[in-house]
Order: sequence, then C-alpha cells, then structure tokens
Amino acid sequence: MRHDEELSGGEVLLWATLGLGGGVLAAFALSEWLGEVNPTRVRRAADRLRDSGPVRLTASAAARAVEVALRADPRLTGLGIETRAVSRGAVELRGWVASRSLRTAAGRTALAVPGVASVINSLLVRGEDDRPSADQPRAADQSA
Repeated sequence: MRHDEELSGGEVLLWATLGLGGGVLAAFALSEWLGEVNPTRVRRAADRLRDSGPVRLTASAAARAVEVALRADPRLTGLGIETRAVSRGAVELRGWVASRSLRTAAGRTALAVPGVASVINSLLVRGEDDRPSADQPRAADQSA
C-alpha cells in the first residue's frame, strides 16, 4: 500500500475494531490490576485532587522565607532569631527575646509565611527562662 492511497471501508473497519478491542482489553487488565471502579472511589479520587491542600516549601526555602519575614517585621528586626529548617514546610525558631509577646509575634509571623505549615517555637524569654527554679538542683550541688 502506498502513502497516497486511501484506506478502503473494510480496512477502516478492521483498524477501528482492533483499536476498540485493544482499548477494552487494556481496560479489563487495568481494572484487575487497580481494582473495581465505582462511584465512591471516583468521588474520593476527585476529592483528593481538589483538596490537595497548600503547597509546602522545601525545608531550606521555608527557613529562608521565615528569615525574610522576621527581618521585615519592625518588632523582630535585629533580635538575632535563628531559623532552622526541620522538614518540608516546617521550621524551628531559636534564640532569646525580651518578652513573651515578642516570642508569640515571632511564631505567628513565621506561621503566616505561605508554604510554612508548622513552626517549632524554641525561643527563650530573657528574665524568665534563664533563671534557675527553686526545685532544680544547681550544678554545684552534689549528693552522695
């Protein structure tokens, strides 16, 4: 058969039948491999696609984005808050701040960054977290 010739009606019917049969055979094989297709499974798959949730930043990108956000907040600029990458969309804040309100503000600022899903706020408050409590033994105390 040459390329400039047209297919006859029989040839078109033959190729259409082979294509349809191959598609049906592939559908049966996939249904056996993947399982039964029913309205519940289709609805769940559609819900997962629709509700895939926000995109989380990589660990290093999340840490950099939080650092930028902390520097942009005038209350938190120059406090020396260290930002550590924990995992995808998660960061840890470390360092010292002057008050609980600054600690809270830093945590909320970090959590407001798009792509950051969780913040471990390990900031310590000067005057509260650096004082030893009365019930904790001191380093000089020794018991025999």
